[in-house]
Amino acid sequence: MPKREEHIDSISEILVNPQPGGMRAVYLVETRTPQEAREIDKLFSEMASQIQVRQLCKGTLVSYAVQADESDLALLDDIENLLKHNYAFVVAQHSFDDLICRIVKELCQDTQSKLIPVPTCNICGKTEPFPALLVNLADEEGKVVFSRNYCSNCAAVASAPSNKEFIRSLLAADERDFSKLEQAELIRHPSRKQPIRFKIKSGRG
Repeated sequence: MPKREEHIDSISEILVNPQPGGMRAVYLVETRTPQEAREIDKLFSEMASQIQVRQLCKGTLVSYAVQADESDLALLDDIENLLKHNYAFVVAQHSFDDLICRIVKELCQDTQSKLIPVPTCNICGKTEPFPALLVNLADEEGKVVFSRNYCSNCAAVASAPSNKEFIRSLLAADERDFSKLEQAELIRHPSRKQPIRFKIKSGRG
């Protein structure tokens, strides 16, 4: 299927946000009461101050994916032990893959729970709760026109000698057509809040 060409005339800035990696885990809990579901939601909301947290579904089945760096790996076991101690049905997996995605989906159907949309890589289409790279294409007022997510594998494949070529490589491989940006002149504008930031000077149209 041909890519859909995007109208990029309003885009004046490209913001690149590399994200931290780490060890991943997925937890599924079948709750017996709404109170149990609220307890689990509160637990993971509190964990979000220490590790990355992404809710996968809600309802009778509650599921979360988390990502932690090496200094917080013990916390993944602590979460599993706490859940298994307090709830009757708990599934825990210390990874995130297509199999666990199917299990979550099937159990949601069985329990009439609601799946929550999770980001996908905009190159390979893989479900990616914690993208390795976020790229925002914004207008002159800083409003994001397009937001793109890339997994670690696709970001590695797009590796290039310079940040400019890296961004061009990613957008060229994107599922959408951003080919007009290949004609644009990218000017680096580093800042403390945004380590990789480019202004688009010309070549749009």
